[in-house]
Amino acid sequence: MQSATANVNNLLREQLIALLRGGDAHIHFDDLMRDFPLEQINRLLEGLPYTAWQVLDHMRLAQWDIIEFSRNPDYVSPPFPQGYWSQRSDATPGDWQKTITTFKENLESMIELLSDESKDLFAPFPHGDGQTLLREALLLADHNAYHIGVLTIMKRSLTSSSPR
Repeated sequence: MQSATANVNNLLREQLIALLRGGDAHIHFDDLMRDFPLEQINRLLEGLPYTAWQVLDHMRLAQWDIIEFSRNPDYVSPPFPQGYWSQRSDATPGDWQKTITTFKENLESMIELLSDESKDLFAPFPHGDGQTLLREALLLADHNAYHIGVLTIMKRSLTSSSPR
C-alpha cells in the first residue's frame, strides 16, 4: 500500500503532465497548429518585434533549455535573451513542421522526467540555485501557455488579413 506522500506525489505528477500536454483552459497546441497560415509565418505584424515562426522557434529553444537544465547538470544555457530567439525570418513550411515535431518530442522528454518516480519533484538540483523539477515543470507549462496565447492571437490576425 502506498503512503499518503507517494499518493500525493503521483497525483501531482499526473496533474503536471496534464498541464504540460495542454488543453483544459487553453487551446491545445495541436489545434492551434492545425490550419496555421503557412504563407504568413514569416510576416511581421504591426507592433510586434517577431514573426509567428520566431515565436514557435522561441518556444522550442526555451523548452529545450528548461529540459536540459532539468536533466543535465553539465548543461550551459545560451546567452539571454539572444540565445532564445531565432534571427531567421525565412522559415519554410518544412522548417515550421520540423519545429512543431521537435517541440512535441521535447515536451515528451519532460513528461518522461516527471513520470520517473525516482526523481524527487521537490529536491533542489545540485547544479542550480534552488530550482526543482516541480518548479521547472511549472515554468515550462507557464511559458508554453503564454506563447500559445501569443500564437493564437497572431494566427487570428494573420488569418483575417490573409488574401482570400
